Amino acid sequence: MQRRFAASVLLLASALALSGAAKPRPKAPARPPAVAAQVQWDRKVTVTPEGHHILGNPNAPIRLVEFVSYSCPHCGIFEMQGGEELVRDFIRPGTASFEVRPFLRNELDLAASLLASCGPPARFFAHNSALLGQQDKWLRNPTRAQALRWSDPDRLNRLHAMAEDLALYDFMKPSGLSRQQLDQCLADEAEADRLQHHTDEAMERLNVTGTPTFLLNGAQTPENTWPGLRPRLQALLGGFT
Repeated sequence: MQRRFAASVLLLASALALSGAAKPRPKAPARPPAVAAQVQWDRKVTVTPEGHHILGNPNAPIRLVEFVSYSCPHCGIFEMQGGEELVRDFIRPGTASFEVRPFLRNELDLAASLLASCGPPARFFAHNSALLGQQDKWLRNPTRAQALRWSDPDRLNRLHAMAEDLALYDFMKPSGLSRQQLDQCLADEAEADRLQHHTDEAMERLNVTGTPTFLLNGAQTPENTWPGLRPRLQALLGGFT
């Protein structure tokens, strides 16, 4: 009797073991598919082989180029009227890129352009927007004494005098660049020559005679104000949606 009972217990244990082994293990919950990080195009800055800065998607279907003079009031008005809207509606979504090409109308433009490109490329558009959008804080006609300083035979002395007299050193402080770094940028002869070369090229090859002048997908536009340019950008945008 005891042997039969023991045998029964063994058979029951074996059956339970087989039953437990046969049960499928619960599957782990499926992981949700990874979501690709959205590109922040309004923070994407690239530099062309010619040394110009592009904000946004460099492969965007809409390509806007501005020839800009930092001493040009109309360029400042364009920045104040359309700078934020251009970024918000066209650059941030990745549908447009914005390239800035400094155009030297005078030596003050050279000083400001050298300061705008000072530091890492990622800082350029912040410098560009500040110099244009806040011209009232630094742009003014020189006094007679300042005009004499600005006519020094040495170009570097002239650029230093302009930066000092117009308080551009103080104006650039929010960028985190030191006075020494700014002076190094003002002394960059190769960059100064590059800026002058591309200004001459724009006049000779593209017939750029004033600022601001815009190229839209490679063709010069007759409009040079934000109210005039915005409908053209919007029309192009409509063709891609």
